Amino acid sequence: MEQIQAGRVGRGRRKGYILLATSLSLLAVLGLSGLAIDLGRMYIAKHEAQNYVDAASLRAALELNGTQTGLQNARDTVAASVNRWNFGFNPFSGALVEFAPSAAGPWESNPPTAANHLSVRVTGQANVPMTLMQTIIQQATRPVRAMAISSQVSKTKFREGLFPFSPFAHPPSAQLPGADPITGLTPGQIYTLRWAASPKLNNQNTTCSGDRYQDVLDIAQAGGGEERGFIENTSASIIRQSIVYDYQSVFRQVGDSVTMTGGAKQTMQDAIVERIRQDTDTTSNTFAEYFNGGRTRGNGRRLVAAPINLGAPGGYQIVQIGAFYLLDESTYLSAQGGNKPFCAEYVGAYVQGSTGPGAGGPGYYVVRLQE
Repeated sequence: MEQIQAGRVGRGRRKGYILLATSLSLLAVLGLSGLAIDLGRMYIAKHEAQNYVDAASLRAALELNGTQTGLQNARDTVAASVNRWNFGFNPFSGALVEFAPSAAGPWESNPPTAANHLSVRVTGQANVPMTLMQTIIQQATRPVRAMAISSQVSKTKFREGLFPFSPFAHPPSAQLPGADPITGLTPGQIYTLRWAASPKLNNQNTTCSGDRYQDVLDIAQAGGGEERGFIENTSASIIRQSIVYDYQSVFRQVGDSVTMTGGAKQTMQDAIVERIRQDTDTTSNTFAEYFNGGRTRGNGRRLVAAPINLGAPGGYQIVQIGAFYLLDESTYLSAQGGNKPFCAEYVGAYVQGSTGPGAGGPGYYVVRLQE
């Protein structure tokens, strides 16, 4: 009898142990599940935050133009970002936007001067709700931060992207106050992309206003009739591709020389008009009017990057790349037959993908994610 009772007690103890072990195991499983959920949320939020700051910094860097307005436009661009976290439900807010001359810093939220500030750093944060970890860290949410730096980076070698016309750099005798030290060209002035057949010094029908200097005219006439400014293959197909779609049949880099190939073909005129019509703003007469319209107007297609050369005495050597603004299409339609020039407004530094000038010195820049 005693043995039977002892057996019953032993089985009861085993049942109690199993129940206790099962309960503890369930708690451990639930705890690990809660921890996995919290860590998973943080992991996903980290990637969402990184995507947000990457995209925001790239867009912000496109706005940098060496002015305080450019810095504010960069801040506004970050604030207007549509990227969200928590699978697209929660908006990011309160991002920190800082600026610097380079990706190495020093970083300032409100630099006293915007000149030569080529880099922007965006820091974003998501406050992730906690479940199990809330009892451990005594916090209902856990901040997850991400940071990205984007910069306008100089580019000097090109397989595509350059306009097939090459304006002349200006000698000191033909420079205005505020001229670029390398090219001698002044932002806001109108210069020649393609020269007329017989340019005259003070004839507005044959010479663009910024080139009405005898020394510049001498450069333009030094190479004879083929020295018209066009530097690409003269087949109609190549002309159209190079003007409308930024195609290059020749690899170019700053320091190389370009070859003038003439330039009176009707295809050039038609292609320039087509390029202008690719823009969402086809009516602004000046770059200032175009740029002040903001991104709701122009999309940047009327801004072209052209190699600027030293002229025949220097072997048409490329000294820099400059941004030029294509004028109203009627200006080019009136140049039929090559007896009038193709003129464009010089803007300064060119930033690929931007609707405005760059923040650095003369040249061609691309916006790149630095880290």
